[in-house]
Amino acid sequence: MISYAAAAIVLLLTLAALGLGIRLAAFLPSHHLINDARDSAKIGIGMLATLLALVLGLMITSAKRSFDEREAELVQTATSIVLLDRTLMALGQEAQPARSRLRQVLDDITRLASREGRHDVDDKDWFRNLRAVSELQQTILSLSPHTDAEKWHQTRAMQLSTTIAHDRVLVAEHGTSTVPTALLVVVTGWVTVIYFGLGVFLVGNRSVYFALCTCAIAFACSIFIILELDTPFSGVVGVSDRSLIRAQAELAQEAR
Repeated sequence: MISYAAAAIVLLLTLAALGLGIRLAAFLPSHHLINDARDSAKIGIGMLATLLALVLGLMITSAKRSFDEREAELVQTATSIVLLDRTLMALGQEAQPARSRLRQVLDDITRLASREGRHDVDDKDWFRNLRAVSELQQTILSLSPHTDAEKWHQTRAMQLSTTIAHDRVLVAEHGTSTVPTALLVVVTGWVTVIYFGLGVFLVGNRSVYFALCTCAIAFACSIFIILELDTPFSGVVGVSDRSLIRAQAELAQEAR
C-alpha cells in the first residue's frame, strides 16, 4: 500500500541522511566544526524544523478534515436510505422491487466501506454503485401512483435517491489521495536536510542517535497517518461503517 511504502521511504531517507552526515563530519576540517559553526548551523536547522512542524500540522489537520467529511457522507447516506425505504413502504406492494434494489445498494455500500472489503476497493467500484443508484431511480420513476399522497411519496423518494446519488459521486471523486505528491516530496526533503545537518554538527553518542532514530520513526508514522486519513476507503485507518450496519438491520426488520 502507498502509505506503507511512503512511510518506509521517508524513514530510510532520514536515517541515510543522518548516517551520511556522521560520515561526512569525520572528513571535515576541524574549523568547520568549532562551537560557533555548530551554533550557527543549529539556528538554521531549528528554523527549518519549525517550518516543517507547521506544514506537517496543516497536512494532518487537512487530512483529518477530509476523513471526517467522508464519514459524515456515509452517515448521511445511511440516513437517506432508511428514510427512502420508509417512503417506498408507503407506496405499497408496487414499490417492493424498488425496496429490494435499495437493499442491494445498501449492501454494496456496506461492503465497500467495511474493513474487510476496503483493501480491494477502487474508484470503479464506487461508480458501479452509483449506476445501481441510477437503476433504483428508474425503478421509482416507473411506479404509477394513483392518489395525491402516493404522488407525494414518489416525489419524496426521488429526492432522497438523488441525495444518495450525490453522496456516491462525492465518495467516488474523493476515493484517492488528495495530498499533493510535490508537497510530500518537499516535506521529505526538509526532514532529510535536517537529519543530514544533525549528523554533521551534533556531538553524537548512542543515546543521541537512539533519540534521533526514534524521532525519524515518529516522522515516518506521521506521513503514514496523513496518507491513511486521506484515503479512508482503501487503508487501514478507515471510516466507521456502523451507521450502514444499523441501516441494514433497520431495512431487514422492515422487510419482514
